[in-house]
Amino acid sequence: MTFEKFVCWNFEKVRRVMDVEATQPQNHIFLATHHPIAMYRKELIKKSDTLGIEYDEQKFIKDFLAKEDFTFVPVLGKSGTGKSHLIRWLKANIKSTDRRKVLLIPKIGTNLKDIISLILEGMEGEKFDEYRQRVNRATSTLTETQARVQLLNQLAAAVSNTGKRDRSQLTDEQEYLVNELDSLLYDPLFREHWLKDGGIIHRLFIHILGYHDQVEMVEERRQFSLEDLPLDILNLQKAGKKAQDFYAFLIGNDSIQKATVHWLNQHLDEAITQVLNLGREDLLRLMREVRESLAEKNIELVLLIEDFAKLQGIDRELLEAILARPQQPGSKSLCAIRTALACTTGYFEGLISTFDTIQQRVTFSVYLDIDTVRDKPLITKTDIQEFVSRYLNAVRLEDGAILDWANSSIKEEDDQNKPLISACSECEHRQACHKGFGEINGIGLYPFNDTALQQMLSRVNLESFNPRILIKDVLKYTLEKAFYDIKKGSFPAENLSKHFGSMRLGAMLKKEIEAQDPQNYERRQILIDLWSNSDQICDLSSEIHIAFNLRSLGIHICNSENNRLAQTQLKPIYQVTKIPTELSQETANSYTIDPEAISDNFISKNYELLAKKLKTLDDWNNKAILAQDISQELRVYIFCGN
Repeated sequence: MTFEKFVCWNFEKVRRVMDVEATQPQNHIFLATHHPIAMYRKELIKKSDTLGIEYDEQKFIKDFLAKEDFTFVPVLGKSGTGKSHLIRWLKANIKSTDRRKVLLIPKIGTNLKDIISLILEGMEGEKFDEYRQRVNRATSTLTETQARVQLLNQLAAAVSNTGKRDRSQLTDEQEYLVNELDSLLYDPLFREHWLKDGGIIHRLFIHILGYHDQVEMVEERRQFSLEDLPLDILNLQKAGKKAQDFYAFLIGNDSIQKATVHWLNQHLDEAITQVLNLGREDLLRLMREVRESLAEKNIELVLLIEDFAKLQGIDRELLEAILARPQQPGSKSLCAIRTALACTTGYFEGLISTFDTIQQRVTFSVYLDIDTVRDKPLITKTDIQEFVSRYLNAVRLEDGAILDWANSSIKEEDDQNKPLISACSECEHRQACHKGFGEINGIGLYPFNDTALQQMLSRVNLESFNPRILIKDVLKYTLEKAFYDIKKGSFPAENLSKHFGSMRLGAMLKKEIEAQDPQNYERRQILIDLWSNSDQICDLSSEIHIAFNLRSLGIHICNSENNRLAQTQLKPIYQVTKIPTELSQETANSYTIDPEAISDNFISKNYELLAKKLKTLDDWNNKAILAQDISQELRVYIFCGN
């Protein structure tokens, strides 16, 4: 079989393995694709420790299990940095035993009702059966529409004068809202707005009882904002008198709008727990009773939460219960507890602002959204290649081979570090493929090479390294497109250029490529743009040209360090100076500039300036925004001549 138009990965498996926003990979796939995550450790309560220290997974698990009866570790970072992946890795490496209960709360496919059921799982006794029955009674017969209505009703009750509160402590605005706001929540006309698809009540319903098959990018609590208020209602005459009066005041008063949003959000948790038929005190008691029951059996609880935002509505009660020390005077003993929870940095900071006990109880924290620690890069080129190679290997191997390896690793603890076999090991194209595209640890990078990975990632991941972006926007996208395009002999195709943004190639180079290869110049431009760092027309390795069905031009091979401008022989650049006005015409005619008098430094500076301007024009030609100073200079040349 020829290497030309060769595809070695399974299209459907690419979707199963790399669809990071819609699926929870099976355990054997998770283990096969896992690569150690770069991180740093920080002591939250030590203000002087602002940078943290370089850290790794093995140190993390050792420290997490080190203390005798209590550990609380938040894993923080931006969305997509691998927080939940790290939590799941802990689950894979901390086993439940007769003396340890490991509870994982996943972020995909769970709602609040499911989470409460997970907490109750394995707990025996009448009191735990009662909790289960209460939740099931409240939710099992509700349709989605009924559940939305129920949530809105509970919220209306919570914000009104039927709610539990000391009214002597209310401000004038809050007193007004207690008396009037519920009219806007109960009125049939306004209910159409509150209950609409995609609205805040709908989103909260999904969080409480619905099924969400996509990863939610939750940077802060799900709550009302000014945009959620019904400020553009038509046919107001159809509303009740009380709702009309409140609405008229609301739409003309910015202060009352902000106060309304704040008051609604202040009572959201209460409304959410009432939908579940569990008050906030019930939830706190439930968690304490779980810990008391485990303590009686001398079992410690390891609680691993992939996304703490999934617990909104019961999060504060859960935190209060898990932050309690095992031994407290005057109370029953609680089980030892170790908690690691993943949370976006912004969401966690919001928790701290309302629950200051957290900072006092944090054992240490782990941060993932950083590229360097004290000027030392945490993510290297080799890290990227190793990360990518595991995913490429997983989509090439048969599921059975991965499953056998995973089961063997689980059964034989001594073999846990045994590497998964490379799909390349028995491939007839291995030698040519690895020579042309590169490999790491015996796993080929095809259809990428190292340069393509760097070029592609740099264009879609503009901030600190984000594994989710690498998987979704580089690996998954390219492999899906390449699967058919390589077979047709049309890879790399225009879709890659559009996806990865503007080319870095200059206009002159594009023209040169078109002249050399009129038939396939667009594909060749993409190839040189993404698979090389070259600024000149060139061939890549012959294996790449064969695989992509794109003939070699018979010219020099690209060197990634080559730079067309750098290799161009510099011509003398003379400074244009105005002839002094005091010179006579005769003197002026004989006035010359001695090239020898112009310093190398002057030439270098002017050359660098020219190169920078040419690069700016090339970027503009590739659809970047033209800098104002360059556009002004161009106008002078175009409209004013010399």
